[in-house]
Amino acid sequence: MPAFRNILAVVFLLTAISSIGFKRAEAEAPSAETPSGVVARWLQLHRMGDRQKASALTTGSRDHSADVLLPSKRGTGVRVARSLGNERAAAVVTTKLDNVGDDERVLLFWLVRRDGVWRINKSDKENRRVVDERLRGFLEAGDVRWYVQRGQLLGRWEAGPCGPPIISGVACGSRLEFGDDNHYLLVAWGPGGPPDMFEGDDVMHGVWRLTTDRILMSNQGQTHECRVVWLADNLLVIQSSDGGDRATYERCDTISVSDEGK
Repeated sequence: MPAFRNILAVVFLLTAISSIGFKRAEAEAPSAETPSGVVARWLQLHRMGDRQKASALTTGSRDHSADVLLPSKRGTGVRVARSLGNERAAAVVTTKLDNVGDDERVLLFWLVRRDGVWRINKSDKENRRVVDERLRGFLEAGDVRWYVQRGQLLGRWEAGPCGPPIISGVACGSRLEFGDDNHYLLVAWGPGGPPDMFEGDDVMHGVWRLTTDRILMSNQGQTHECRVVWLADNLLVIQSSDGGDRATYERCDTISVSDEGK
């Protein structure tokens, strides 16, 4: 039992998790008509060529350029990739439109909320690196949070290894797996690197849930929370709810916990 407590303390430090109940987080879940849902609907109507209904999802601003930048013949595979916002404004980013060398371009939509309804106000085609800079600037508003989709988290993520100086007894890396069966697996290792097999006291597992930008994980009758502060195709940064600790994970693969062993 002491060994299990030690590994939990190390894991909590690495993954920035703090205790909280499910009920409190679920009360803050977003409404059904989210910014990403509005953009997804606009993309669908655009592909169908229904400009009138697509226009009804906008404010009518001349700064909305996506209908010109995204011809229907090129729009088939474009979908919503990331979104974030607050109660007044939101940003939605699509998957890439084209890929010429390292110059990946995506559509960036800006939405505003009027009378409780989200509408597209601006849109443009931008380099993905430029989009990331704009999203980071938007996050500086303080009350902006990510609208995380469950499918964006599924798979295996790893943090570490730590760089020098290495302090004896301090964990150096961790692995976090989110399964499609609602189960997760969380392990940590020291400066010697990950072991060949994880078992017993080295493993923390249970059921996970997602509410907007927060990941809630249950273990031994308790629920723990961390907040997503940055999200990209292969990068996940999470932080404790008090903002004190942060961990950066890189995606290893998209195999869910429920797929292993099959």
